[in-house]
Amino acid sequence: MERGKPVWPSYWRSYYFPYRQFFDAYFSLFPLLDRDALKKRVEAIRPQHYSRLRLLLQPGKVEKILKAIHQRSLRLASPEKSCSLKVYLIIGFFSPEAFLLPLKQEKVIVFGLERWRDFSSLDLFYAHEYAHWLLERKVTSIPEERKAFWYLLAEGLACWFSSLVLPERPLTDHLFLRRDRLNWCLENESLLKEIFEKYSHDLEKIMMLEQQGEASLGLPPRTLHFLGYRACEKYFAKPQSLSFQELVNSPEEILNLILSEF
Repeated sequence: MERGKPVWPSYWRSYYFPYRQFFDAYFSLFPLLDRDALKKRVEAIRPQHYSRLRLLLQPGKVEKILKAIHQRSLRLASPEKSCSLKVYLIIGFFSPEAFLLPLKQEKVIVFGLERWRDFSSLDLFYAHEYAHWLLERKVTSIPEERKAFWYLLAEGLACWFSSLVLPERPLTDHLFLRRDRLNWCLENESLLKEIFEKYSHDLEKIMMLEQQGEASLGLPPRTLHFLGYRACEKYFAKPQSLSFQELVNSPEEILNLILSEF
């Protein structure tokens, strides 16, 4: 780019083709993104757009953080010995900070580094996605009418697990909520339950409400998952409850949770 050479051919040669299987899976998450739109995005790139990130990415820094939090996570819950976990660090255009991606018959954890301004929460996101990864290995079949419930419960379990791995962090961090928003959830838990019950058979609607909220319902974004966390809080407070490790090793107990109520 700095020498004035065409960017698009370089993108395909140096970025896409060496990791084609990964990026085919990655771009499948964005069905509305066609080749022309991607080309415009690539050609609009300037080195200065990534100046902050280039300063952040000191050799080995991200890997060191992830290896440390992986060890902390393993001490609380580990997969079967035959299983290996792959983590991809990428620089894209519109990636979430961290997410699970289906890739070649398995799920991998992906970090979209272009969204990060610093890495102070990298360990938190890793513990959260690691919990999702463990759960998705065990939960393979969910009754259709319980999928919306499981969507929120899984978020709650991931938040709960990260609070076990990183107990020194405040609850607001684990729930990805500001303090005022958490206070709102505590004060309006009955409203959250009412909204969920109204749309409990519509997974897409519940996902939209969680991600975007809805002013007409008085619902702020990113608050419905609080119900999932409260369900976990209630479950793990019971004397007969399993540990998180025991829970992820017991599909029957997870199914019992999925069939419970908020």
